Amino acid sequence: MSWTNATWGQIGRDIAEAMTDGQDSDDSLLRSLAEKALSEIRRRESEYKKQQSALGQISKYIHKKFPPQEEEDINYWFDPKGKKENQKKWRHNIFNYLTLGRRDSAKETVKTTSEETEKTTDQPTLDNMTINQLNLEEETQQTLERALEHSGMPLDEFIKQAISVYAKTITGKARKHSEDLSNVPTAELLSDAQWTTHPLRASELTKRAIRAIKFYNANKVKENKDRWCITQSAIASLTGSRQSTIKKILERYKNDISSHNQTYGLNGYSNRKPGKDISEEIDMAELIPNGVD
Repeated sequence: MSWTNATWGQIGRDIAEAMTDGQDSDDSLLRSLAEKALSEIRRRESEYKKQQSALGQISKYIHKKFPPQEEEDINYWFDPKGKKENQKKWRHNIFNYLTLGRRDSAKETVKTTSEETEKTTDQPTLDNMTINQLNLEEETQQTLERALEHSGMPLDEFIKQAISVYAKTITGKARKHSEDLSNVPTAELLSDAQWTTHPLRASELTKRAIRAIKFYNANKVKENKDRWCITQSAIASLTGSRQSTIKKILERYKNDISSHNQTYGLNGYSNRKPGKDISEEIDMAELIPNGVD
């Protein structure tokens, strides 16, 4: 059984599998498996807290097959550390051997739990926090456990990385929301992939589309039959934005839009022009080259 490249979770599953079919009562086997696992942990991890995290991941999978009990069993040992009356105190003998013991330079007692191996403290810190203490929903916790197994990272390091990534995402979005797109050319805003997901793109293009339709109606055509009513669908055709997004944006300009449409007596029927498409009739990039009024 080689664990050179195995994840901590795989090592835990291998140990649990080796203990099946009555083998969990073989004390020499339990000692051997525990010693081999601890040796692998110490070989890979030099930091004590990372050793604890690795041991916690290994223990979790063994615990699934051999969970704590409330009653005495010949293959289980009594753990006196339970603080609550209803806490299960009998743990399988493998956990009596599968422990890192005391830290060389400290007086901290290390206990193996069903989820993680953690130091006994009054209040959890990031260094000794377990997954259970995060109070996650079941699905989220399972996702985190799989991610930890695949990454091979201890919980505290994983949390730090996750915070870093999410913080950069949030600050990046905040920065984008404060950007001024008025100087970005309309042609670029419409077609350049770098703007496709920008949070202000739809709003800026909607504003320019309204200006483009107003300019077209006032300067490019003379007959009312050739004019276009400013509507949600007309804006969507010119900008390529979703109508649901445009609907919210148009609330800001509803008075201006209503005034323009009324001036020319335009309504939804005005845009029913057989053989004509507003996106082909009105060239936004030509009429409104940028967002500067």
